[in-house]
Order: sequence, then C-alpha cells, then structure tokens
Amino acid sequence: MKLLWFAAAAATLIWSNVAAANTRICVSVQQKSWYKPGSWAAPPAAPAPAPSAPPAAVGPQQQRSAKPPQPGFEDIEPPQEAPFGGGSARSDARHAAPPPGAGDGVRPPQAPAGAHEIDPTLHLRRMLEYEVTHEPGFAAVDERCEQRLTVELYQLESGWTVFARYSGTEREEKVDHAELDEFPQLAQRIAFALLRNRPITQTITRENVLRADSETNLRTIDGTGHLIFGMGTATRIASLPTAQGQSAPVASELRILTPISIQAGYRRKLRAWGLDAFGRLNIGTENTGVHNNEMGGHVDYSWSGLLGLHFLHYTDAPGINSLYFGGGAAFEIATFDVIKPLASQGVNARDTLTGGGLNIDLLVGYEFLRASSVHFFCQVEVDAPAYILKTENDSGSINTYMPGAMAQIGVIF
Repeated sequence: MKLLWFAAAAATLIWSNVAAANTRICVSVQQKSWYKPGSWAAPPAAPAPAPSAPPAAVGPQQQRSAKPPQPGFEDIEPPQEAPFGGGSARSDARHAAPPPGAGDGVRPPQAPAGAHEIDPTLHLRRMLEYEVTHEPGFAAVDERCEQRLTVELYQLESGWTVFARYSGTEREEKVDHAELDEFPQLAQRIAFALLRNRPITQTITRENVLRADSETNLRTIDGTGHLIFGMGTATRIASLPTAQGQSAPVASELRILTPISIQAGYRRKLRAWGLDAFGRLNIGTENTGVHNNEMGGHVDYSWSGLLGLHFLHYTDAPGINSLYFGGGAAFEIATFDVIKPLASQGVNARDTLTGGGLNIDLLVGYEFLRASSVHFFCQVEVDAPAYILKTENDSGSINTYMPGAMAQIGVIF
C-alpha cells in the first residue's frame, strides 16, 4: 500500500513538473481592415414624406359645436351597439386580455439579429488554443503569459488574409486567402509553423491543405522568342578503318573529319538567360574512291543529324552587343559509308553503318546589333560524346570515340 502511495505521489510530482515546464502562451485574434477611412459611401438619405392632404373644410355649425379637448380627459366615442346584442369591435378590443408583459413595462424577448452568425475571431482563437495546448511543451492560457501568439485577420471580398506572429521565435507567417471553413486546418498549420519555427509552406499534410495552396496564380516574366539560322563547319576526330592501297587491307587510323554544318532552331531570351532548341545537320565532305580499296572495309563519314538544347547566359543582357556562354546536350545519329569488297559489289558499291548517342556540349558566342529585330551571332562549340561509337555489318565495322568542335555564324530574327 505504501508502495502504491509513493508511486502515485511521484507520478503527481512528475506531472506537475512537466506542466510547470510548458511554455504558457496567450492567444489573441484581431480582425482589422485595410480599407481607407470613409471609403464606404453613406447610404442615401430617405426621401422626405409627401405632404399630407389639407384638412377638409369645416362649416359654421361644426365650428360652433367643436370644443377644445380638456386636459386629463380623452375624447371617448359612445359605444355602438352591435346587432343581436353583440358587443362592438372597439369595446371587445378594450376588454381583451393584454399580451404577456404588456403591463409591467418589459418588452417581449426577441432573437437578436445574426444570432447564429459565427464570430471569426472567436472561432479561430479557440482553434488555435486547442492546437497550442496539444503541441508538446506548450499550453494556451489566459493569464501569466510567457509568450504571445497574435493573429490578424484582414477582410477580403471572400475570406481573409491572415498574418500570424509568435513572440517566442519572433517568426511571422502569412496566408493570402483563407475561408471560415478552413480555420481548423489553418490553426493547425499556424501553430506548428510558429511554435516549431518553420515556414508555413512546409507544414502541409494530406489533411490540412488550404485553397491558397492550390489556387495560386503566379505572375511570370515574359521573354522574347527568336528564330535562328546558322551555318558553319565542324571538326570531328575519330579512329576509322582506312584504305592502305588498292589491294591492301584496311587499318585503323586517327582521322580529322570536316563536315559542313547547317542549323535551325528557336532561341528564347529572358533577361540575362537564353534557351536554344535546335536541329542540326552535318554533311561529310570527304569520300574515298572505290577503286582505291578493292578489298573493302574503308569507312567515310557521310552525315549526322542532331536535336539538342543549349542554356545560355549573357554577360551584358541589356547591351547592344553581348558575349554569352553556356552548355547543354544533343542527341546525335551518325551514318558512315563503308566500301564493299570488290567480289560482293553489286549495283551499290557502298554499305551504310549507323551509330549514335548523347553529346555533352560547351559553347561560347557573341551576339551583335541586338537593338535590331534582325541581329547576328557567331558561336564556337565543343562536343564530348557520352558514348563509344561501335557498329558493324558484313562490309566493315567502327569502334571509336568521336569528339568534335564546331564554329558557325548565323542570324537571329
């Protein structure tokens, strides 16, 4: 028995210490307005009553019989007898029972206007007190406050803009739009954000999403769009099977390929930034004669197509001329011509090898005459493939890494 008493006393002491350790917070909710004083027009004055009809003319005989009313007496008409012995309507009304409370000077009770209308400040305050009290380490109180949680409601056409501030962390949070039916979720979000010193945008759960979280209309900065067209030359370095003589077998040699390049695309500019979406065609300019490789296997670069995105940054965004640099990636499909052996040549003496992959690009360029709607650019680009070009068929094979560079000039309009 003593052991149980001791355990109960210890539990009571621990509970009292925990309760005493809770931060005591006073919660207040105020409804304010940001309308200008006097911005609401006064209701129009009621129209003046129409003049009453003039009194009917009184004859001389009626004037002689008329007497001024005596003070303390009322002008009582003689009761009129109702047919068949019934009392007059006037006399019945005078002898009818008075309504309840008519003789004691007390008006009958009436329901006040808006008796069932919810006060938003009281509603939100009670919700906040509940959430604060259920947050470990805090208690909502009415007196002996250690900290204060203050909420201001600013009326909108529908709902309120809410500002909430907690003195313990000096943190203030804002909700642009909240309706009355969202106050339970709003109170949960506000209490957790302020007491735990976190942004209110990070307090969303599946059960406390507000309309303001999903009905946000953000204003964006509009950029300028341009079509681009460029021409240039590329340089590709690859180890390819190369003819060693008319009747000698091929051998892999490091070769420099110089295809011409044609590019068309769309450039979107946003202040100091730009985005290029482009397509590019590279066309090979070297081709070895079939008679120089009767045994077959010699490979020439034929053409390649690229689709890519480049991100740009301008060093002088508002300037008439500006240097820019950036990078991006492009997906490339490349085709090569391989000479067939003389014994297997038919109508076509060449076969096709195809390969491709993703290229990583770095570039630097210069735009000039940018004040004109039609202006120009020059650009140098370095391409690093993220793949090994490896392909083969009955006529030959390729197994190489093929980096490259390109220089081009173009027009922007």
